Amino acid sequence: MIKAAAQSYDSARTPEVRSIQYLRGLAALGVLAYHAAERAGVGFGVGAAGVDVFFVISGFIMWIVTCHSSPSPSRFLLRRAERVVPLYWGLTVAVAAVAVFVPAAFPAIRPDSDRLFMSLFFIPHWDTNGFIAPLIIPGWTLNYEMFFYALFAIGLMFRTQARPWFVSVALISLVAARPLGDTANPLWATYTNPLLLEFGAGVWLGKLWSEKRLPNSTVACGMIVAAFAGFIAVSFADVTLPPLHAPMPLQVLWWGVPAFLLVAGAVSLERFGPVPNLRLMHGLGNASYSIYLIHGLAIAGSFRALKMVGLDQPWIALPVSIAAGVAAGFVLYWLVEKPITRFLKAKTFRT
Repeated sequence: MIKAAAQSYDSARTPEVRSIQYLRGLAALGVLAYHAAERAGVGFGVGAAGVDVFFVISGFIMWIVTCHSSPSPSRFLLRRAERVVPLYWGLTVAVAAVAVFVPAAFPAIRPDSDRLFMSLFFIPHWDTNGFIAPLIIPGWTLNYEMFFYALFAIGLMFRTQARPWFVSVALISLVAARPLGDTANPLWATYTNPLLLEFGAGVWLGKLWSEKRLPNSTVACGMIVAAFAGFIAVSFADVTLPPLHAPMPLQVLWWGVPAFLLVAGAVSLERFGPVPNLRLMHGLGNASYSIYLIHGLAIAGSFRALKMVGLDQPWIALPVSIAAGVAAGFVLYWLVEKPITRFLKAKTFRT
């Protein structure tokens, strides 16, 4: 869910886009609510669209942080890795260690050396439940993020105006080639999934933003209304969606199109007027990556605790697990993610 889409970009060089910050927080909260509702046996399919919002945001951010500075591919990849890798690696190793030494703590997690290696190095693989997912299940989106980073880094070798075309042609070509390969292969299934097109859409949106070519506020409002209409329509339609860590190609239509309209409408509105500074939403955006990574563990822990005391009824467990996911995310952000980010940023600026 996800740091690329849930990451902070370099505010020293790029002014913060508040609408993006707020959408990051809402996307993380949506994914959290989706999984909590799924665990409680209550439907909240629209929360799955949080992943699509993250992917569009990721493409948008990648463009606006590079369109004026054009960093080298190696520096770009280093900065992205600094934002994404440390927290994910730390949490993955910690969970794997606990699963090995205290198996009852995470009964659904069965780590071995191969799976730990593939999880840490963002190599898509089948898990024991038949999904393409790492040990920390939300990390499946990071496999897409890292691939997009690598592709975008190659694009940095092109002139700025050619860059979005290279990214788009590459992504469309991969998606078009999907029927030619074996989707039982986790690498092929991941790197040809139409979800990748959401990154490309975000890149073009970032280009329009940087060139001040976004639509006016009336059209922007229409986009947002259309986005919510799309979310509502899919929610009420008879559409069976797989778990988030088993994305289907048509997800780019069900959730991707409304997600793009929502992000595009929000940033367009911000171009034509200030967005209020909402401290709670800003904080939720800051902690969105931590919330995204740890929410599954928090949900599982809260449901197990409530079951032990006989309070695992959906109307109790759902709000409690959502609150637990948010609280765990903020704790992880303040105690781990923020100090690591501050340390690495200071080290980068010194060098």
